[in-house]
Amino acid sequence: MIVRLRAVVALLAAAVLLTACGGGGPASAGPAPTEAGDGAFPITVQHALGTTEIPAAPQRVVSLGYTDQDTILAFGVVPVGIREFTGNRPSATWPWASDRLRGEQPRVLVGEQIDVETVAALQPDLIVAVSAGLDQQQYDTFSRLAPTIAHPVGADPFQAAWQDTTRLIGAALGRAEEAERMVADLEARFAAVREQYPQFQGRRAAIAAASSTGTGYFVWASDDNRGRFLTSLGFTVPPVFDELAGDSFYADISHERLDLLDENDVVGWLEIPGNDNAALDAQPGYPALRVGREGRVVELTQEQGVALSFSSVLSLPALLDELPAEFAAHLGG
Repeated sequence: MIVRLRAVVALLAAAVLLTACGGGGPASAGPAPTEAGDGAFPITVQHALGTTEIPAAPQRVVSLGYTDQDTILAFGVVPVGIREFTGNRPSATWPWASDRLRGEQPRVLVGEQIDVETVAALQPDLIVAVSAGLDQQQYDTFSRLAPTIAHPVGADPFQAAWQDTTRLIGAALGRAEEAERMVADLEARFAAVREQYPQFQGRRAAIAAASSTGTGYFVWASDDNRGRFLTSLGFTVPPVFDELAGDSFYADISHERLDLLDENDVVGWLEIPGNDNAALDAQPGYPALRVGREGRVVELTQEQGVALSFSSVLSLPALLDELPAEFAAHLGG
């Protein structure tokens, strides 16, 4: 059987994907993901596609979701298989998490179609598919191979909050208490940044990028991980972008309305890997853009853009080391 995952364009390009509180905002209020404490197996874990019993501490974990490896690695567990998301990094792992591999080389699962037999050959005792976008039939198929967990209850599979993802995966690994400590520590870091940069409070900001079609640009909504990162720093995403996004996680806007970026006090512009003419100053209408003339644009590196897409307990601290100072420097008075 083949798993068809609607994916990379969403995770990177604008929200057809990714994981409920990408910044440091409030986690979604769902049911507790586990009925057992740390190290007490068997553990029962609840998620959007069912309830999974994990009989013993997992030894061979397959990271089937596009961005699940970060959270698994954060708990000191090296997966036997990791799904490639973007960038073709060694072991499909970006620099903020690569030291957690401890020299091991997991098998990289490549493509939008993952063959079930390929996963079976890894002999998993836990399949983590939190950001895999499985439907019920796919979930049932993988569950016949090994205990499988999908996205949190009430969350989009590609937009689950980092808090909820951390708690869910931590519960499945028997590390529920450790997960709570991780969440508390990272939320404290966001609070410290807000205190360090009080000028962010109430100022308007958005994360944007040239669209993958070349016909316009994306602006991520406030309930997307990239938007949440901004609101967790104290910024406000202008309501016009949420209105244009509608039921989606991003607004797909034509070049003719590039002027909408002037709704912001500062803009974070990222490069979606593989896009041509991805720079903001290459977009039609840029010379008339106030935020450009006033130097209110933060050009994110490709690594920073991908870190925002992962929005994990490993990638977010790396961003907090860099981006707040950059936003402050470009915000002006």
